[in-house]
Amino acid sequence: MLAAANDLFLRKGWVATTIADIAAAAGVSKETVYAVFGNKKALLRELIARAVRGTDPETPLVQQDGIVTIAQETDQARQIELFAAGIATVLARVAPLMDVARAAAETDQAMSELYQELQRGRLNNLEWFANGLGRNGALRGDMDPGAAGRILWRLASPDLFLLMRRVERASEETYVEWLSTSLKLLLLPR
Repeated sequence: MLAAANDLFLRKGWVATTIADIAAAAGVSKETVYAVFGNKKALLRELIARAVRGTDPETPLVQQDGIVTIAQETDQARQIELFAAGIATVLARVAPLMDVARAAAETDQAMSELYQELQRGRLNNLEWFANGLGRNGALRGDMDPGAAGRILWRLASPDLFLLMRRVERASEETYVEWLSTSLKLLLLPR
């Protein structure tokens, strides 16, 4: 059901995808989809959570190997490089789904609330990284982790990732290099 929903949301968008479509594509009844997920919003929420967590959807993000490696790194510049590479991998999976949620939020109040919740979750995760960065040394201009988290939230956004990848046609490597360089300039002391 998740694979069918993922495919349909990405191909047809939020409005054009129905529970009946998802059920038919998954080879189950509509009642089964409702019984397992409740509604389209819950389905999209689950798809986004799984996309964020990647190949290990049952393990919280902060306990996954890549995140642990970033947290254990003591050199701030290297932390940022590892973060940029890791977030690019996550954004490649989650940004298209976040785009579906963003578009749905424009016309659906429940989806607007979900989209805001997802953005708050992103900010919390990025403030976690900013705190880790700050533990390894001062941030530029004695910036606090909250301000650093906001910079991370803006620059490592799904929207900006899609703009660079889809419109600019930048490679993932180009995105990683740009994000890493930008974050070092904005967050680290000169």
